[in-house]
Amino acid sequence: MKKKIISLLYLILICIGIEYETKTYTYGELSGKAYGVIGLAALLALLYIVPAFLLIFYFRKKWKTPLFSLAIAFLGGLFIAGWTSALANTYIHDGVSTLSISWLNDLESAIVAPLVEEPLKLIGVAFALYLIPVKNFKSILLLGIGAGFGFQISEDFSYILSDMSEGFSFAISGILGRVFGSIASHWLYTGLTTLGLTLMIRYRKKNASNFRTGLIYFLAAFILHFIWNSPLSSIETEIPLVRPILSALAIFIFFQAYQTAAKLDKDQLSLSF
Repeated sequence: MKKKIISLLYLILICIGIEYETKTYTYGELSGKAYGVIGLAALLALLYIVPAFLLIFYFRKKWKTPLFSLAIAFLGGLFIAGWTSALANTYIHDGVSTLSISWLNDLESAIVAPLVEEPLKLIGVAFALYLIPVKNFKSILLLGIGAGFGFQISEDFSYILSDMSEGFSFAISGILGRVFGSIASHWLYTGLTTLGLTLMIRYRKKNASNFRTGLIYFLAAFILHFIWNSPLSSIETEIPLVRPILSALAIFIFFQAYQTAAKLDKDQLSLSF
């Protein structure tokens, strides 16, 4: 009975998200030109979405991750984390604006986005682990990747809509920037938080070293997200340095997380919650 109630709650949240994410396109409020821009931007977004899907499904098969569990996590990131974080970010922005504190306004996106988005992206993972548990750490990492990837797609399309007001070239350049930046984005952050939190929960009383490792991965996602959204990432140099270094650092930490998951899977044949 409890699982049925949780399943119903998940479906309700998903259906709210579908309505929330699609209402702008289906209410007839956009011009024909706007639909054309959205269509072109969507095609450009497929430059990373399609290869990413293929990689995720490749590792799903290799790591024996249940398809429905991965789907629950992905849809949770796409249709639950998307609208809940959008509302939370909006309400917090309105509150911060009333304070009129210049330094807080400058760092609002860097502070608020990680604190709001990273926990909400874990909702899809939590539903997936409860409804269809997985058996290894690499699969848990993949669920985090799937949830983050779903959120990443949702956020991309929200930026397409917001960028259209600045003109065609701005909208296209914006999605191209997000395509190139997808190499180290939400899929990576949520993979780190998911694995990190799992290690912290599982080893909080059993293994202090693994607990600390999990804490490092968990906090790393927030820190990387903070720096990426901060004014630091906008520093321009003759040779691009800041964002490439951040991306390289994020990928390096993620690879360490994968190695941790792989090592623990060798030591443990099954994982249960």
